[in-house]
Amino acid sequence: MRGLGPEIIVLLLVLAVPAAAAVYYLFLSPAARGKRKMREKMKSLSEKERKLQAAESREMSLRRDEDRTALDRLARRVLPRAEVLRTRLEATGKKITIGTYLLASIIIAVISGVCYWLFTDYPVAVAPFLGVAAGALLPHKYVNRQIHKRQEAFLAGLSEGLDLIVRGVKSGLPVAETIAVVGEEMEGAIAQEFKRVTEDTRVGMTLEQALWTAAERVGVAEFRFFVVVLTVQRETGGNLSETLDNLSEMVRSRKQMKLKVRAMSSEARASQYILGGLPFAIAGLLLLVSPDYILTLWYTEPGNTILWIGGGMLFMGWWVMGRMVNFDI
Repeated sequence: MRGLGPEIIVLLLVLAVPAAAAVYYLFLSPAARGKRKMREKMKSLSEKERKLQAAESREMSLRRDEDRTALDRLARRVLPRAEVLRTRLEATGKKITIGTYLLASIIIAVISGVCYWLFTDYPVAVAPFLGVAAGALLPHKYVNRQIHKRQEAFLAGLSEGLDLIVRGVKSGLPVAETIAVVGEEMEGAIAQEFKRVTEDTRVGMTLEQALWTAAERVGVAEFRFFVVVLTVQRETGGNLSETLDNLSEMVRSRKQMKLKVRAMSSEARASQYILGGLPFAIAGLLLLVSPDYILTLWYTEPGNTILWIGGGMLFMGWWVMGRMVNFDI
């Protein structure tokens, strides 16, 4: 401690206490050890999932190749991570190919750049960058929205599908047949996915491979739990019907909690919509009452600057409020 004054020593002690508490909480506490064990288990399951997906049969690869058009093959060469994009497009539940996605992105980019060039007085050099940004962002947001809607539809019927599987297992049917029954008896996204699992098993994939592929495509945590339960049960044995019954109850509890959180955050979401739409409503009223007054913002350079700054602040406020009312459960 030579050369250190008492103030420095006190400051180091004050900093050492919360640092030690943080290290204990993050690495040494029972909760941290439990999280590490859980991560290790999930990592081993993920490695097994990758091995199962890598062992996908040649028939499935040939079937996907037959569905590719010339535009799709071009998009696969041009776009980075084309397989990830194809999985995302399949998760929407719509017949959107990679080629269609690339074509839509190009059209949106061209229209955005041309509109910027025709209707603004800003430097033309910005038009290509704006077009590329619009062409990349808007289709991406559309796909995200469609995936989210389909995940909600899938979760809405998952508990009922699990109950149907439990009843089938209790009556003595194999798991593969109960999955086929769910695809035939139910409707919507869950029926589509379970039908696809059945089709994949018929062309050469094992049930575990088909389920892990579907879990990767759907992207729903509850369905991953279902796949993990089936995979572990096939390796270790046990009462599958009781385990699936508990899983169905857990899915219902998570769904009820999400609905409760959504109801509790409804006021904040309403504030987000009102505060976000209020500037546009006022601008519309001013355009009707006094057009010359409001159009000053559009036709003058200071007005354009104010619009850009105000739009950026409005977007950031909308984004922050949206993050505040979205909870992961």
